[in-house]
Amino acid sequence: MEDDDIEESSWPSAATANRGGSSGGGYTDIRKEILDRLMAKGIEEVVSDPSAFSEQLHWHFERLPASYSIDLDVDKPEDVLLHCRILDECANNPDKRPIFHVRFLKRRQTEFRGSEPNERMMEDLSLETRNVVDDSEDSSASLEDCCIWNLPLGEYFTSSCYFPPVWRDIVIHEIIVSSIAKPKLLAELSALLSAVGLNIREAHVFSTTDGFCLGAFVVDGWGIEETDDLLQKLKETTARSHIRETIASGSSGDL
Repeated sequence: MEDDDIEESSWPSAATANRGGSSGGGYTDIRKEILDRLMAKGIEEVVSDPSAFSEQLHWHFERLPASYSIDLDVDKPEDVLLHCRILDECANNPDKRPIFHVRFLKRRQTEFRGSEPNERMMEDLSLETRNVVDDSEDSSASLEDCCIWNLPLGEYFTSSCYFPPVWRDIVIHEIIVSSIAKPKLLAELSALLSAVGLNIREAHVFSTTDGFCLGAFVVDGWGIEETDDLLQKLKETTARSHIRETIASGSSGDL
């Protein structure tokens, strides 16, 4: 897993942590704000019957815990529509559980923080100083005298021993998943993502009042922006593991 946190995600809790709880005006205000923003965008399923959609939206928020409302990014109201569709598909298609949705978020350049480049550099420096001592006519020469660190600053940075920073281009995706809520599901889903070769940067998982769960995992480890192959890999890995059977027969419980 990466040490640094992603700068943005679908549900950045830090930006919305003061927006209310499970009761009171704050919780209701977020639902109203989501509805107003969707109406302003002119989304067909919303503007065609605002009253019916308002009831659907009310049910969606009622079935999820207060933490879902707190973590929502109201600047992305379409996320609520996506979450509704994924939960509905999970409820209506038990043979397809778990339901996955994958989307590309961003690219990010990250400086390599591993120890291998530094270790290789120190090995090269040690070898170079040994060769200098061996070739020296002055038998009193020491490693310290010949060390690269004794070079003037300008010569050090023009030396062949200097290694510039190593940067990696990180591709970041979000995987939204819905399934039957059951004990240890979060651990099983995390293991599944690891088996696909993904690193989890963030995880948000919520249980519903009717026995389902909705989760979003911000991940890296998939080297391209395209998502179709990643979605297929998730489904194939799930089919080969025991997770489909355990989820299909799971019972409601803590994640």
